[in-house]
Amino acid sequence: MEYFMSQLDEIVQLLREINAKLSAHHLSSESGQMTKWNIDELMTRMAVVSRLGISERTYNRWVKSGVLKPIYLGNKHYYREKDLQDAIKRSIAKGLI
Repeated sequence: MEYFMSQLDEIVQLLREINAKLSAHHLSSESGQMTKWNIDELMTRMAVVSRLGISERTYNRWVKSGVLKPIYLGNKHYYREKDLQDAIKRSIAKGLI
């Protein structure tokens, strides 16, 4: 158990370092505006799957078709709550949901 707790502490420290680096750098959004992202506000791919109540297969299909537009950090997908709400609104407007 102590081993897992020390591993968890290391992961938390790494996330804090990533957060600090992300906060220090401005990343461009699709609109060309400069934005800052707080790692605490980003949702993982699995959080999105759970939040939307969809399967991973549906998630992959929605990313491929452009319904969901992830923020790529390395090879990982992240989302802001606002981005998910926008995707849902677009889908409703198109009659997809």
